[in-house]
Formats: sequence, structure tokens, C-alpha cells
Amino acid sequence: MGKTRKCPHCGIQAGDNLVIVSVVDTAAELQREVAIANMPEKLREEMETRLPKSIESNENPSANQLFACIRIAAINDIVHLDRLAGALRGKGISVGAEDVAEEAVSQGLLIRQNDGSYLLLG
Repeated sequence: MGKTRKCPHCGIQAGDNLVIVSVVDTAAELQREVAIANMPEKLREEMETRLPKSIESNENPSANQLFACIRIAAINDIVHLDRLAGALRGKGISVGAEDVAEEAVSQGLLIRQNDGSYLLLG
């Protein structure tokens, strides 16, 4: 079991089952993401296209940006692809999580584990 984390805003404790759906850098971006998440599912897709999005799509991220997403996704140095995908989405990076993880394996930053997760080295 991993270490539980506490929300700095509301104080609720969350365990390892927490899924990162987005990562933001500003209060405006957070407000947009929360508004969309709280909408009925039928309206969500339409509102995502109508609400201004301050995060631009990044198709050619730097190695530092990708590594930052890997670190965001890691819990106790374990990276799951769904968390990595959320971190990448939150930073506007359009590269797939599996592609990022496999490149990190080839660079010696991650080790693939039998359960499909990855171990962050260093």
C-alpha cells in the first residue's frame, strides 16, 4: 500500500486509487477543469469545446516536460499508465502514455514490471 495524500484545499485523504484526470498550472485552468468535470456527461463534450482552453496542445514536448509528467504520475516511484495519461493531458501533451513510458524504459528512467506498471529509477 502506498502513502495516502491529503488535498491541500479540502483536507480529504486519498489513497493510491486516486486518478489524475488533469494537471493545471493556474487557478483559471483549474476552474475550467472542475466546471467540466461537474457537468452532466451529456453536456461535457460540448462544453469542453466551448469553454476557452488556456492549455495549448503540445505535440513535440521536451524530455524535461515528459519527465515532469512521469514524476507527477509516480506514487512511491510506481507509475501506472492511466495516471501518466492524465498528467500528460493536464500539461497539454498529445503523446501517448505508453509511448512515453516505453521511451523512458529505453532511456533507463523506468523499468517495466510484470503487473503492467513501471518503476521510476532515481
